Amino acid sequence: MKNTIKQFYSLIIVATLFLFTSNTVFAASVISKYFSGINSFKVDFTQKSIELDNSVSKVSLGYLIVKNPDKFYLEYTKPDKLIYVADGKKLWSYDEDLEQVIVKTQSNILINTPAMILSQPQDIDIKYNIIELGTKNRVTKYKLTPKLKNTTFESITIGFSDGNLKSMEMLDNFGQHTLLRFNNIEKNPSLKPNTFNFVPPEGVDVISDDVS
Repeated sequence: MKNTIKQFYSLIIVATLFLFTSNTVFAASVISKYFSGINSFKVDFTQKSIELDNSVSKVSLGYLIVKNPDKFYLEYTKPDKLIYVADGKKLWSYDEDLEQVIVKTQSNILINTPAMILSQPQDIDIKYNIIELGTKNRVTKYKLTPKLKNTTFESITIGFSDGNLKSMEMLDNFGQHTLLRFNNIEKNPSLKPNTFNFVPPEGVDVISDDVS
């Protein structure tokens, strides 16, 4: 798929921050205070991929829905339609242009990713150096740098403004930045019962790792 797993790591980070940070040392911070009392949320985003020369190689639009404890729906609406659905057991990836669905065991796809590290709240203070970068243009940023050397990224920076989640930036080991801007955040929205039930469209190829 032309939009690889790597390209949506930052959105998975948002989901796992919501799902798993309630009991961490970091829980005293603005992040857990923000997510306190939330069982689900929905957010629109603009994602920019920034190259080494600071040029923007791709701009994508979409939205993310998360429900505690282990479900999310992520859809890129522009320029290409791509859907990722985690139903608690499986992660479904659908590329409309390729007419292809890939389904994997949900836990396996998160191994060795930022999401897996963040999904281990008891270790977050051990695995991250966390510093406040200060406030600029009413946005306060917090930088998380992994202490381990074998991760796929160098740092994650999360921005809050007026008590709202505004941005997230990930710098990977190849020097590429992924920048996300968030809008229209809904806390505990009303969700349809089938929000996280993915049914492959008729006629598409389905590639599975035989998850049960």
